[in-house]
Amino acid sequence: MICAAVWLAPSSALAVPKMDVKVFLGVGSTTFVPRVPEIDLYFGDPIAYQGTVGGRNPSTFVNWDVGLAARVRQRKLFGEIGIVFSQFRFRIGDQLALIAEAQGEPIDERLLGQTARMNSLDFPITAGYIPYANPYFKLFLYGGLVNKFNLKGFVDLGGRRALKFRPKDIPGFPLVIYQAGARLGVAFDLGPFNFDFNYTIGMNSITKTEFRTNSHVFQFNLGWLF
Repeated sequence: MICAAVWLAPSSALAVPKMDVKVFLGVGSTTFVPRVPEIDLYFGDPIAYQGTVGGRNPSTFVNWDVGLAARVRQRKLFGEIGIVFSQFRFRIGDQLALIAEAQGEPIDERLLGQTARMNSLDFPITAGYIPYANPYFKLFLYGGLVNKFNLKGFVDLGGRRALKFRPKDIPGFPLVIYQAGARLGVAFDLGPFNFDFNYTIGMNSITKTEFRTNSHVFQFNLGWLF
């Protein structure tokens, strides 16, 4: 009986799931690819040709995030949920101005060429496989769903916030409140540090328009485990 007890104790311990909590911050890039049909714009009094908009014109800007996540490990499998505050940027350019004017909502000329910033709250839910682990190093491969909620944006002029707006209030380029994203990533733990590299593609358009706008996000996060 004593031998049986000694044998079973380690086996039972291995079966207990382990949980890690981490705080992290990161930087990356956000790319928007509007898929606008090419359209010649004519308006004004008298009516005159104003320009052509459309096509695929990708634009890439820096983003950053900070968040908290909980990860549960069971042998070679794991799952993770988190809450993340993030901010991405986009430019108010000539094409956006033409689209807005054609819709009867001209953009303030002071904002042309400026970079707008949008604050978001993200809830990633991921799961994956642990191909290698030892007491000092662990490797994680994963995929999952990112639930993004766009909150509020703003534009700086002269070092001050000149304009605050809701996602749907951008003339000609209203953003959706909710966007789902499919995420793939690789991460590793090195002692108390977590290094995470991931890519997220939008499953629905980031804009609430007749044309679709694809989004692509690359992110690197550095976390502290406790």
